[in-house]
Amino acid sequence: MKLVGHFETFLRDVVNLNATRIDLLEARVDAIEDFLSNSDFGARILRYSRQGSWAVKTIIKPPNGKDFDADLLVLVDSVEGWEPRDYIDDLYRVFRDSDRYKSLATRNTRCVTLDYANDFHLDLVVCIRLKRDNHVWYAVCNRAVNTYELTDGEGFAEWFAGRNIVAGNDALRKTTRLFKYLRDIKGTFSAKSVLLATLLGERVEDWHATVRDLYYPDVPTAFRTIFGLLDDWLQARPLMPTVTNPALRSEDFNRHWDQATYDNFRDKIRQYRLWIDDAYNENDRDESIAKWRRVFGDDFAKSEVVGKATSVAGVVLKAARSVSADLVAAVSRHGPALLERIPANLPYVSRPPWPKSGQLRVEVSATAYAQRGGVPIRPFTSGVVLPKGIWLRFSARVPSGIPSGWQIKWRVVNSGEEAAAQNGLRGQFESSDSDGSRWEQTLYLGAHWVEAFLINTRTGTYAGRSERFFVVIGPEWYSGRQVA
Repeated sequence: MKLVGHFETFLRDVVNLNATRIDLLEARVDAIEDFLSNSDFGARILRYSRQGSWAVKTIIKPPNGKDFDADLLVLVDSVEGWEPRDYIDDLYRVFRDSDRYKSLATRNTRCVTLDYANDFHLDLVVCIRLKRDNHVWYAVCNRAVNTYELTDGEGFAEWFAGRNIVAGNDALRKTTRLFKYLRDIKGTFSAKSVLLATLLGERVEDWHATVRDLYYPDVPTAFRTIFGLLDDWLQARPLMPTVTNPALRSEDFNRHWDQATYDNFRDKIRQYRLWIDDAYNENDRDESIAKWRRVFGDDFAKSEVVGKATSVAGVVLKAARSVSADLVAAVSRHGPALLERIPANLPYVSRPPWPKSGQLRVEVSATAYAQRGGVPIRPFTSGVVLPKGIWLRFSARVPSGIPSGWQIKWRVVNSGEEAAAQNGLRGQFESSDSDGSRWEQTLYLGAHWVEAFLINTRTGTYAGRSERFFVVIGPEWYSGRQVA
């Protein structure tokens, strides 16, 4: 499914950089420009230019609270007698001699970086205007090898904006932000932002303007379209291609790539393309949400996920025809069979990543402990009401025995308001302990479950799975269906 509303919310609340942080960046850059313009920097400053993701408006909020990066080009006239490294060294001197900026400044290969900790890094790149025979070129300085490197960041920004206009609806910019977010949260492939922007922008061709309603009518369709076009292009090129600046073909963007890095990038894009197609084509809403979350992580469609997780108690109470709002009382009165009414395919529950290869029966048993590894309290069965704060040890058994080299994986699913508020819904697959068992602690009120999957590690398939083993957690030991 497209889930257009969830995509727009995801971009706004998770992916896009906050407007307040952009405003702060702009204010600080204004102050830096004023400082530099009134400094004794040895090169005459012609103007300043926003560059990179900032210029093309694809800057995103870094995951996990990390700092974001921004680039500012300082365009200057050449200085007679200066070598490329002199421009960076002298710019660094200006900031180093400033009480205001000296603690922020570091000197790098092509820039001076100002590090505003816990916010952003600003790379100030000196760009030299070179003139010869009525022609003008611009070049950045490479301090490490003391050479000039021709560049055209402004031409690139104009080119990218043009591709975005062809697609319409800001589709290319939004797709690029989503792509960068995928890169950052997965961490499975490496590609600089300018390289990604070029690869994606070049997939938008002029004739696409005639099929906008088909290719780019909304965010999920545009994302799928451009991702698929990129995958097709990559699969046709097993050898690493040269990616250059569309506005200056002599400027090579492959600087941080080699064949091995490219091979990995190509493989991962193929994998994620298949995931994206699967999520887009899925007709069941909960299944589609789960599949999009496999692509983008737990922050996608979070509001609907939390709503489904916190409605579990209502599902059980409705089945019990109970006028009470007490899940524990309903299960204790009517029995654990009520818990089977809880949907097994809640949208935050990970689907098995392994193909199914058999029908072996897997049985789960469980024992309660006051402390992990301590003296057991008693064994208990599925659906029994337990208190918070104790430890549970789950064990899996296959009547015919677990073959050598095979392993048990556990799917652990929580529900309810308390688990949702603590980001504790889980739903993913967990490894066994060394003996094939799994320890869990009772942390959240509500109905939860575990499942055991028997994995054939040789074939990468699962040959059997258990029924859901339910655990209902109440505020204290509950009379009637307590551990006994």
